[in-house]
Amino acid sequence: MRASLRIELRSAEGALLDAREARNAVMRGGAELIARLFAGQGTPITHMGVGTSNEPESEEYTTTALRNEAVGDGQPLESPTEAPIPLEAFTFTVDQARRMVRVRVRGTLPAAAAVGTVREAGLIARSFEGSILYNRVTFAPIVKGNDHELTMFWEITFPYGDLQWLM
Repeated sequence: MRASLRIELRSAEGALLDAREARNAVMRGGAELIARLFAGQGTPITHMGVGTSNEPESEEYTTTALRNEAVGDGQPLESPTEAPIPLEAFTFTVDQARRMVRVRVRGTLPAAAAVGTVREAGLIARSFEGSILYNRVTFAPIVKGNDHELTMFWEITFPYGDLQWLM
């Protein structure tokens, strides 16, 4: 499985102001989430979110939530820092030549959300029992004003066929 993110900051008029591209890391909780879905348990991805931390992952990949706290001279992001992802935001395609199924997810944080300096993003499975951070990506800071939209384009690929090469 591989995943990447393109994040775009746009003005109220729709002009592209800034963009980042990065690969993300799947958290241990995210891997457990996928494993539980095999057994008909767990919650699908329901939200995307952003935070202020650009700290690298530990070797255990145990980060459980995006952080929203002051970093250096910067303030925490204005809430909300998460947005629900509607079902129609997910698209699925099969790339037969590369033997993979591709899931694309697009979500936008509205202008009033997450105002401040954004340094991390992730996909989240939220239910009445709590939330699980599926993945996390850090990137060079993006300064979001209250008149900017922040759109995230996630692409996750799942290989199929003889996967012995992964071992």
